[in-house]
Amino acid sequence: MRYILLLLVLITTPLSAQFNWTEAEIPVRDGKSLAADFYSTDSTKAKPVILVQTPYNKNLYRLASQLPPEAVTTFPLDEAFHYVILDWRGFYGSRDAGVAGYDRGLDGYDAVEWIAAQPWCNGKVATWGPSALGAIQFQTARHHPPHLVCAVPLVKDFKVKYSDYYYGGEYRKSHVEALQKLGFFVTSLILDHPTNDFFVKVVESGSDYPEEFNVPMLVVGGWFDHYPDDVLRAFEDIRTRSSAEVRDQHKLIFGPWTHSGVDKAEQGELEYPTGANVVNFASLQFFHYHLLNAENSWQLKPTVRYFQLGKDRWMEGDSWTGVVAKTSPKSFYLRNSGVLSTNSIGGPDFPPVTFRYDPRDPSPTYGGSYFDPFNKDAAVGPYDQREVVESRNDAVIFSTEPLEQDLDVTGPISIELFVSSDRKDTDFGVRLCDVYPDGRSMLLTQGIRRMRFRDGFTPQDTSLITPGEVYKVTVELQNLAVTFKAGHQIRVIITGSNYPHFDVNPNTAAPLYQSPDSLVAINSIYMAPQYASRLVLPVPQASGVEHQNNINASSLQAYITPNLLQDRATLSLSLPTRSNIQIALFDLSGHQVSGSWTYQLEAGEQEIPLDLPTLSAGIYFLRTIVGEKVTSLPLVVE
Repeated sequence: MRYILLLLVLITTPLSAQFNWTEAEIPVRDGKSLAADFYSTDSTKAKPVILVQTPYNKNLYRLASQLPPEAVTTFPLDEAFHYVILDWRGFYGSRDAGVAGYDRGLDGYDAVEWIAAQPWCNGKVATWGPSALGAIQFQTARHHPPHLVCAVPLVKDFKVKYSDYYYGGEYRKSHVEALQKLGFFVTSLILDHPTNDFFVKVVESGSDYPEEFNVPMLVVGGWFDHYPDDVLRAFEDIRTRSSAEVRDQHKLIFGPWTHSGVDKAEQGELEYPTGANVVNFASLQFFHYHLLNAENSWQLKPTVRYFQLGKDRWMEGDSWTGVVAKTSPKSFYLRNSGVLSTNSIGGPDFPPVTFRYDPRDPSPTYGGSYFDPFNKDAAVGPYDQREVVESRNDAVIFSTEPLEQDLDVTGPISIELFVSSDRKDTDFGVRLCDVYPDGRSMLLTQGIRRMRFRDGFTPQDTSLITPGEVYKVTVELQNLAVTFKAGHQIRVIITGSNYPHFDVNPNTAAPLYQSPDSLVAINSIYMAPQYASRLVLPVPQASGVEHQNNINASSLQAYITPNLLQDRATLSLSLPTRSNIQIALFDLSGHQVSGSWTYQLEAGEQEIPLDLPTLSAGIYFLRTIVGEKVTSLPLVVE
């Protein structure tokens, strides 16, 4: 028997290998029907059902190894549940049901209620899915289907807004064009509204409805996703504005993931072993708790769990805003020598730094939150910027000296620049990197700002600049939880473009996206005393992220190492103080399947060999109690 540390079941093999599937036609209120597949290990038993609504072709789930990255890469399979995979109205098997402008949330309602009425359903239905499959869950939940019990939307916000398609006023070119290829809309609709105008605000207002959510939600986001800030904001809205009966039941998991890389260890050119296989295990615990009334301690899980990059640790909090509230801004000032310095004193010996931006040869996108599901070789996530970006002559680079001690950063990041250009409009793009002692310059996040939008994004805010005049412009980056380790450097790369993640600015005064020509711009960054260009990082007020989040709740780190040759496993612990440890093994329903072990351990790194009982194949969790801290670790038996 093998014990394997695994929090999810990867669908790299056909679902049909474990589950039998049958086709179904689900009738909806306008007289049409939607194509679906019903998956079950035993359809004679009434079980809770997990509904997945997809625009990416339900048939791919029959042979899941062929799933495209924009669809889904992991799936919370468990024989305790049945599953229904449904094609969206207007897509694939439901193509003939397409009706322009129809509210697909109503289809979700109708599907939930049809499922609940089937003899193989016990009357309880949940929803699950990432990206577009997450958006449809919000749209379904707002209509209150009576038999919907809970939802797990991953890497998606419920609100449609200007910043979905424009970042700092710059068109998210590759992202929007990919959405058009996927069949969601045409790019002309987005390009017709390059400002945050009345039409865009009406759309945003109509999609802002967290008050209408009345079921518990497990929300998931990633630091290398397209919209980490939007998922964080969405969860805050759900926690504070949803139905009062469920506000305290929502939970957030935020990991080191790209959009299509949730639950994977490998992200870009880095690996985060403790970030792997987290969400599916949590999803199954969530489903067992809400759908099967399992006593599995789900309610004791922290409201917010987030991954601290650099330290590669999971942290906890009651809310993300509460975590950020315990930080203070720390400034790193740009110097023309290429240094980022905490010394704010400038002088006349700090003349501006000038660089050339040619729209016909833009600085290339390499990694980050880039989105192109049609290019399997696209670099996404943390990538070394030295060869592709930093080696070019259109990049200006600023770095700290190697840090003498760890620096924790938790919250929104920005850079304030004082700039000028010889053109009436241009862009300033920023990339933030963690430079390793071996020289690797690993991208963490990126942003951009179009100068005509320096004062805001409404039509009234926009104005061209005067060539040669100095302006202050803020480039908003994103929220991050990252620790720059001792010996590492913090680096900022400034360019005039980041293509094709963002469209190029032609450097003309022409109306937006209507200029057939382009001009080369000579752009300058100022650093004299009156022009304090600086990077602003949110740094915890106390020493260390763990302390500011309650050391008992955050500093315990634990993981299981499997031994494939014996019926044994090793529990590794990192303890802040001498502690009493209680350990027991449970199944997903919360039933204890082993005796309890008790240990008294000294502070530091500790390992406990575990003699495990003979178990049938399935997913279990090891409950570890240290003081008031309860940690659940997954264990899969094959």
